[in-house]
Amino acid sequence: MIKATISISSNGNPVKVKIKGHAASGEYGHDVMCAAVSTLSINFINSLEALAAYIPKYHINDITGGEMTIDFSNFDTSSNREIIQLLFESFLLGMSKLSEDSPEYVKTSIMTN
Repeated sequence: MIKATISISSNGNPVKVKIKGHAASGEYGHDVMCAAVSTLSINFINSLEALAAYIPKYHINDITGGEMTIDFSNFDTSSNREIIQLLFESFLLGMSKLSEDSPEYVKTSIMTN
């Protein structure tokens, strides 16, 4: 199962995204659920960089996969907070819908700091 923990501040700003695990919904390399989460996650980082000129601190486990962390500790210093927030909400919506539609493969938890 893929477990995504999304931390937000009390005012709704992004704090951290942590994704870990494998969906095991299909053969390795043909797992549609893993592909969906990977696509959402990588697209989120690419969108932050291309559309908001924001480069978050992130780590992707390139060796075994199944692990990504995105840290928004420098969010308050960005001049494009509204765009970042919109992209974050879009990512959150995508992950939440995957969890609703396929709870046996993806679990998304939202934590308020």
